[in-house]
Amino acid sequence: MIFKLVGIAIIGVIVVSLLKSAKPEFAVFATIATGVVMVVTMLSALQNVILAFDDIVQKSGIDDGIFTAVLKIIGVGYLTEYSASVANDAGCGSIAQKLQFGGKIVIFLMSISIVAALVDVVSALVNV
Repeated sequence: MIFKLVGIAIIGVIVVSLLKSAKPEFAVFATIATGVVMVVTMLSALQNVILAFDDIVQKSGIDDGIFTAVLKIIGVGYLTEYSASVANDAGCGSIAQKLQFGGKIVIFLMSISIVAALVDVVSALVNV
């Protein structure tokens, strides 16, 4: 898996470098395309990890909603980081910073359900 990612990254860097000197306006698109190919390559491995986590959740008796919320939070984090990197590559550092800030706020809002579930578990343990 890592060799595929490194290969895709090296090819992407070469293409982006060539485009920057010949057609700079297309370099951003090559950067985005390289990232998309890398993400698609990693999705099959991520699917196996998600299935393994689902098995763990089923065996532990943890609410599926918590597991779903954690996966969504992880997804928002990765998507925000990737998008901010693309914005930085395009020379829009200010937009990248605002995107990262927005992503943090979204993650905070999404984590409320997990905190509420944690409070429920702790209060149930205290009342036993």
